Amino acid sequence: MAIAITFDDGYQNIYEYAFPILEEFSAPATVFIITDYIGKSNDWDSHLGWIHFRHLNSAEIVKLYEKGWEIGSHGKSHRSLVGLKTDEIWMELAHSKEILEKKFSCRVRYFASPFGKVNHRIVEAARQYGYSGVCGFYPFRYKKGIHNQMELGRMAVYLTDSLSSIEAKVRNGKGFRWQMIKQNLINFCSNATLAAKALK
Repeated sequence: MAIAITFDDGYQNIYEYAFPILEEFSAPATVFIITDYIGKSNDWDSHLGWIHFRHLNSAEIVKLYEKGWEIGSHGKSHRSLVGLKTDEIWMELAHSKEILEKKFSCRVRYFASPFGKVNHRIVEAARQYGYSGVCGFYPFRYKKGIHNQMELGRMAVYLTDSLSSIEAKVRNGKGFRWQMIKQNLINFCSNATLAAKALK
């Protein structure tokens, strides 16, 4: 069984906490970067409790890449791509890829769609712009095998997860269906960020 470890958003705490642990076990990962927020605060979020977090800066991203980590795109601005105009999708997909490849001299093969929202239009745009795959959160479709070959199914790990719940996600056995339902519910609640930003 092969497992890929991925991190969305590119927060600085990935470098501070996850990187040393994974380095100890010689386990690289993939980090999906929001290009407009490299080295900046997460102003794209709704900041519940007024808590701000820093994103990875360029030096930290370079260090991760040098240690074997893969750099992926999470768009330019962390906007949901569903419903955007063609030129806006281009900015989020193609321009972010171009920025990352030029800035870090790396090949960007994968795109993680903000908020896990993926549709056929986004997948086909990603294919056109040279991506090898698109990550999104639609586990029910993945479970049934109804998805485009460009779409990569992922199971998220949250602060509330225990070792047993993580094992259920990895093994795709007993308890996996509940983990799928939980992920869908949490992902649905992430729409609150979109709503909060829209009201500002």
